Amino acid sequence: MKHFITLKKLSLCVCACLFLLNCSKDEQESETQTSFYIPEGVITTDEAQDLNKAWQEKNAALFNKAGASKFENQHQSFWWSLEDLRNYLAYAEQEAQDKGYTMDGVRVYLAAYPEKDGQNTLFFAPTGRENYSKASTINFSFGNSGNIPVSPLNRGHGGTGDYNL
Repeated sequence: MKHFITLKKLSLCVCACLFLLNCSKDEQESETQTSFYIPEGVITTDEAQDLNKAWQEKNAALFNKAGASKFENQHQSFWWSLEDLRNYLAYAEQEAQDKGYTMDGVRVYLAAYPEKDGQNTLFFAPTGRENYSKASTINFSFGNSGNIPVSPLNRGHGGTGDYNL
């Protein structure tokens, strides 16, 4: 009888351990599964190539006509690491919140470095709205978001050439 009770307790402990292990496995699996949606505006790679070609044709003529530095020397693409983009977005959201704004997007600006003979660049500027009342949860503002006082992101790695796969 004593062995039966010990065996019963051992069986109960084994079942409890298996149950807990199975629950933690389900939690780990659900943590690794990321939910996302394909945002509006995603285009095919063929469309991207067509857009890039049209941009090059339009701007090569403008650069050459204006007597600017050779078009081939201008950056035609810019690169930031995924880590830098994620860190910047987290930084910008926190800065916006600290300054009393709700960040709701990022605007991309075309720009040029005057000190680098007009070398083109671009930068990301956070957009959003000022928080007027912490008690209000309804946003009554309409229209496009405005720029907010958070430092933009620049200094990506520039590149030349076509968009090709």
